[in-house]
This record gives sequence, C-alpha cells and structure tokens, in this order.
Amino acid sequence: MLAEGYQVVDVLMLVGNLLPLSLYFLILGLVNSHARPCLITSRSDFLVLTSVLVPVLLWPVPDLVRGQMYHWLGAILLFAAAIFFYLLPARDAGFVIYNLTQSRCRRLLDHVFERMGLSGRWLGNTWRADGLELSLELREFSLLSNVSLHFESGDAGARSRINAIGSELDRRLDAIRRLPSNMGIGLVMAGITLMILPMWMVGRHIHDLVDAMLHLFG
Repeated sequence: MLAEGYQVVDVLMLVGNLLPLSLYFLILGLVNSHARPCLITSRSDFLVLTSVLVPVLLWPVPDLVRGQMYHWLGAILLFAAAIFFYLLPARDAGFVIYNLTQSRCRRLLDHVFERMGLSGRWLGNTWRADGLELSLELREFSLLSNVSLHFESGDAGARSRINAIGSELDRRLDAIRRLPSNMGIGLVMAGITLMILPMWMVGRHIHDLVDAMLHLFG
C-alpha cells in the first residue's frame, strides 16, 4: 500500500506539471493564431509563466515531507519566494506583444511616439527619448512569436507616460490583421498532445487514485 501511495503521488505530480504546461501552449497557440496581436504587461506575462513553471519546483516536496525534513522545506519555500519577488517586474516595467514581429512593432512605436509628441532616436533595438529620462528596449523571442518592450525611466511621471504608450499601442493593434502562423498551429498541437498524456495517465491509474483518496478521506 505504501508503494502504491508513492506511485499515486508521482502520477499526481507529473499530471500537475504537464497540465499547466499544456494549457500554456494551447492558449499561446490560440493567441498566435488570432488575427489581432495581443498586448499584456510584462508583469502579467511573468506571473503566467511562473504559474506554469512553479509545479516543476515542487518535485522535492513529497520526499521532504516523507523524510519529515520540514526545516529544509521551509527554507526552500522562503528561497523560492525571495527569488520570485526579486524577479517580479514592476507595474510600469513594460509590455509583451504576442503575434507580432519586431520590425512591425518598431514601426508602430514610431507612430505612437509621433502621436504623443515624443521625440527620440533608435540605437539598434533601443529607443532613447530627447529631453526625458526615458528609454525603451525591444527584445524579440521568435520561438513564441512575441516582442518584449522593456522601459527604463527616472522621470517622476514615468508610470503614466508608459501606460499612455501602452494604451495607444494597444489601440493601434486593433487595425492589424494577421494570418494564422505555423508556430501558432504547432503550439496548439503541442498543447493538445500534452493535455492527452496526463488524461491517459490518470485513466491508467484511476483505481490507485480512488483507493488513495478513500484511504486519505475515508
């Protein structure tokens, strides 16, 4: 019974890891297959990605609980929380645009800056404003078909200005219509495949799972 309990825990851990990943790929594929590009804040993008990766970090937890090493468990959780808050982007750190190329994003930004009366110059993938402590760096991740906009500013009104840039950019994205990308279709297929695997595993061990639940709550 003890060995079966360990097996059930391993199955649940694997399902808990694969299911968020499959949903992430599925949603990302649907976003990249949509005609309109999608803009979200860097903070929201980080929180979504963290929710997908966190289950991977929980693999040592059952072994630590079995060994009653609660001090190590507490230390690991505190360390993970410290890393999370250290890496968490600020509310005005920037934006991530899915289903858009870097070159087209750059052209859109030029129109946005002109509309807002902001002047500046591009140095490679970095734009620096004239007369303001404001800079923007573009980072493209072609594998997921997204472009990250990372802002840096020492201006007191930076947050309102950056939010205004995001709002104007999001408004201009309404006029863009793109064909479904091969990458988007591939991500949808990957998400569906990863979703089938945990369902198959649960079905294969359904009796062990029921017995474990009855033993736990019965």
